[in-house]
Amino acid sequence: MSLEYYLVPNHITDNPNDYRAVSSNSNTYTIEDIYKQMTREGSTVTKAEALAVFEEITQAITSIVQEGHSVVTPLVNISSSVTGVFDEEEEPFDSNRHKVQLNINSGLRLRSLPASIQPVRIEGSQPAPDIKYLYDNVSETRSELLTPQNGARIKGSLLKFDEEDSQQGIFFINTQDATEHRVERSLLRNKPGELIFTIPDLPAGEYRLEVRSILSGTSTIRSGILSSPLTVEINP
Repeated sequence: MSLEYYLVPNHITDNPNDYRAVSSNSNTYTIEDIYKQMTREGSTVTKAEALAVFEEITQAITSIVQEGHSVVTPLVNISSSVTGVFDEEEEPFDSNRHKVQLNINSGLRLRSLPASIQPVRIEGSQPAPDIKYLYDNVSETRSELLTPQNGARIKGSLLKFDEEDSQQGIFFINTQDATEHRVERSLLRNKPGELIFTIPDLPAGEYRLEVRSILSGTSTIRSGILSSPLTVEINP
């Protein structure tokens, strides 16, 4: 598989036309996945053997490094060093001002890998508010019902917005006539991962929920939309 990447504006350099690459490959493999690869069909190694060998190698390396020595392997090289400022030549190590850190670098086998990885540019998606669900306090439902003039909360990411900007905020849009209702007051929590507020006095009907925000490092409104419609029921 290729290394997929997309380009985003580079705000570190002085040139406004510069871009930088962001890797998009998101698969993460654990040691269990490594065991499965080692014990795939046709292999003479069992999972128990792989686990035992890995544990022995891990303990041996840990013991050597803990004693202050360096370890050089085909995959990684590990050493330790002391950081911090010493005010005089005879000053002893002070754990409040000095630290021991591990230095881990690629071994010979890994250093040659980058040349064999094929980068492929893809179209990147722009960051935007991401709504996981809306919880209605009265009906105790998720992403189903709305109870006007009562409490609710939205969970997700990149949700925080500027309350003073009328173009940003929490909006309920009627799916029939496209009438928009913004949450104007009673915003109790405005955080990237959670918004807590009072639902406006909405007429009965079906609504689309949007959170609009200008994210850090951007200059335009980005919108996040809840995938399922919300309903204000007609009072009996």
